[in-house]
Amino acid sequence: MKHSKSSLFLMELIIALLFFALSSTVCIRLFVHAHTLSQQTVDTNHALNYAQNMAEAFTGCDGDLRAMETVLTSSQLSGDGSSLSLEQDGYCTTLTSSGSAEPGGTISADIRVCRTEEPELVLYTLHVELYTPRVK
Repeated sequence: MKHSKSSLFLMELIIALLFFALSSTVCIRLFVHAHTLSQQTVDTNHALNYAQNMAEAFTGCDGDLRAMETVLTSSQLSGDGSSLSLEQDGYCTTLTSSGSAEPGGTISADIRVCRTEEPELVLYTLHVELYTPRVK
């Protein structure tokens, strides 16, 4: 009789351990997913701030990339003068400009933000249109 009670207790203990092992696996997966989601949110918020700052500099300098290069001290202007890139805190922000700066024209810019170690993964993009008014 004692033998059957101890084997029943052992079986109950094994089932309880199995239940706790399964529930701890689910909890660990949830924590890992929450951490990944939190990191993606941080990346998106930083990318949004960098894109907005670049857009503000673009409109503040009236679309002149050479003036932006002097304002943003660590930025680099491309050889043809149509794009400006800035690497800061592990993020790479690139502004590509097109259009005419003539009075009455429109200058458009596409801003792209990615992590420096993963340049093919774009975190955020922003399109900016700047109208240059006609002078009377």
